[in-house]
Amino acid sequence: MRTNRTIRNCPVRMQVVCPKRWDELASTDRADVRHCAQCDEDVHYCRTDAETLTHARAGRCIAREEPDSSELPNIVLGRPALPLEITEQQEAALRLRARERGIATLLNGRLEGASRDCPECGYPVPDFRVSCYVCGRNLGRA
Repeated sequence: MRTNRTIRNCPVRMQVVCPKRWDELASTDRADVRHCAQCDEDVHYCRTDAETLTHARAGRCIAREEPDSSELPNIVLGRPALPLEITEQQEAALRLRARERGIATLLNGRLEGASRDCPECGYPVPDFRVSCYVCGRNLGRA
């Protein structure tokens, strides 16, 4: 599956999401760290959920992979003559995109309001949430 490495959890508060991509950042002496000259922050590439939570809780910028839009099924408007068939690969890309968007939402200022972790995926769940942003498991209110 083709993916893009996107930047998240940038501590520099901007009105827009950082437009940089991992591949556009300056290399450092560590393979998993690059530097953004625009905001003067190091960005840590996270391959696992544990790395993501460690760096995010420390307030660091991170990069994670999400599916390239070319991997997702086409959007069809109206009434197609034939039913849209979604391949297994497209289905996997949709699941990964939904999960990564949940992680991005959680990292966008919602880590602090979480006193519990999801028993299914391990990510924090804010107290006001009924379900986990990442996996969607219903937990009820805290």
